[in-house]
Amino acid sequence: MLIFRSALLAFFCLAFALPVRAFDWETATSDGREYVSLHSFCVFYHFDYQAPSGNQRFVSRNTEGHSVSFKLGTCDMYLDGVHYVMSFPVEEGDHDWLVSRMDVIKLFDPILRPTEISGRHTIRGVVIDAGHGGSDNGATSRLGNEKTYTLDTAYRLDAILRAAGLKTVFTRRTDVFVDLYERAHIASLYPDYCFVSIHFNSAMEEARGLETYCLSPRGAASTSSAYLTRGDIQKLPGNDYDTQNILLASMVHSEIIRLNPGDATADRGVKRARFVVIKQNVLPAILVEGGFVSNHFEAARVNRADYRQSLAQAIARGVIRFVNVMGDRNLPLPGAGNSAPAPRAIAVELPPAPSGLAHDPANGSVGPTISIHKSKKNKNKTTAATPTAANGKSPAATSGNTLNLSEPAPPAPSPGAEKAPPEPDEPPTVNIYPTTPATSSSGSASSTNTNPSPASPSTHQR
Repeated sequence: MLIFRSALLAFFCLAFALPVRAFDWETATSDGREYVSLHSFCVFYHFDYQAPSGNQRFVSRNTEGHSVSFKLGTCDMYLDGVHYVMSFPVEEGDHDWLVSRMDVIKLFDPILRPTEISGRHTIRGVVIDAGHGGSDNGATSRLGNEKTYTLDTAYRLDAILRAAGLKTVFTRRTDVFVDLYERAHIASLYPDYCFVSIHFNSAMEEARGLETYCLSPRGAASTSSAYLTRGDIQKLPGNDYDTQNILLASMVHSEIIRLNPGDATADRGVKRARFVVIKQNVLPAILVEGGFVSNHFEAARVNRADYRQSLAQAIARGVIRFVNVMGDRNLPLPGAGNSAPAPRAIAVELPPAPSGLAHDPANGSVGPTISIHKSKKNKNKTTAATPTAANGKSPAATSGNTLNLSEPAPPAPSPGAEKAPPEPDEPPTVNIYPTTPATSSSGSASSTNTNPSPASPSTHQR
């Protein structure tokens, strides 16, 4: 009996010690970029798959209730009804649509499987960055200045976060100018925090809606750029937190767009940029654009204290959701009755995490690939990448090709990239109103425009 038990124990130890077979991805390469087939994307993340045809939008839902929507040839994607701008457009292959490997690594996986993010740790506080200040008014409207609105919203966010049990740090507490690099330096003094920069947008008068920015991954251009420049290939301090950045941006943006119920056009998306306060940051960092002061309707709304309070609550809900996922905490959500549930991790048996999908570098095997097909004559190909199972769901690919989900190799700059204008250090300000001396909100707006208390402490930490 003792021998039998020993043998049984040895069997179980051996079984658990055996390596887990990596998931087989179907891949393609074009212009130095790697792609995965839409079919293998759907299989891995448990989305229902049906071979797309023509230029129609691909829409699917998975076993965890997540929904995804792609349109061929565009970077615009909707995940759980939230607008994201991907780093690269969905391409057409010979037999299937193709999703860039960069977006799988730097967008989809952190959002769909947040508990699998490498380096998860307890977030103890938030660095709150009120944009502009002092001689820098930011965007202006006939009702007030961006610098006043950002500081007021920052104080409201501060109160909500502290009530939930988080520490806070300000990059500025009064109407003073603080250099962008100094703001990032202040953040570096508080490890185990995250960083939220508050801004209000400006453009032409018809522009409206909400945006949330996080840092562009290395090797991907920013959303506003048509070129991949040499600067886009350089690794920046903030790129160490790419997966945490996109998760924080996703959770905050999914909350702030609820301020416009039923108005999908007001969701301008989670976007990418290389603004100084996020590219030089050594914390998970985002920049929130809370509305356009250059738009008559939104300028009036931003000028209202109740809107800025609602915006602060929405930002706080997203931040707290992020904090809870990152540190397995259960901090209360302000206004939780109006909050969307936090994304749940998808139960994937093989493999347990994307970091386990790297092919063995020892054998150098890449396996067969899929050709990218960009000509128009076969636009309506409908053949699936692999056969479909009898139950209507696509089986896992069996090409033997595994996907290396380590840091992507940087591609070459775009032709003509040297002609590209330099990326702005912060969101550009387009003031469509005549420039006039700045006035305080107490003198230029109604009593609903509440200023921060002048008696507030002058130190950064609170």
